[in-house]
Amino acid sequence: MQKQILDIFQRDLHASFRAYCRQHQYEVTAEGLITYLIDKQLIPEPTIRRFVIMEEFEREFEQHEGRKTETIQTLASRFHLSERTVWSALRQK
Repeated sequence: MQKQILDIFQRDLHASFRAYCRQHQYEVTAEGLITYLIDKQLIPEPTIRRFVIMEEFEREFEQHEGRKTETIQTLASRFHLSERTVWSALRQK
């Protein structure tokens, strides 16, 4: 991607986020920015799901003493996803 496009995106995103915060009387924070990006659908749901699965897998894997299948089953149950969806998300690392 061209640097010029990235610079404009960053500038406009920052201005839009600050206006959003003023309009809703929110404090400008990193957490607020994440919420804003999700609300504006700049971070798609599959990306969020994949990130959460990968992070939670690392935490759960140790608790399941290195048993990958058991960890996958736990995450699938917790997030109401199929085991196949969890496996797919982990393969995209």
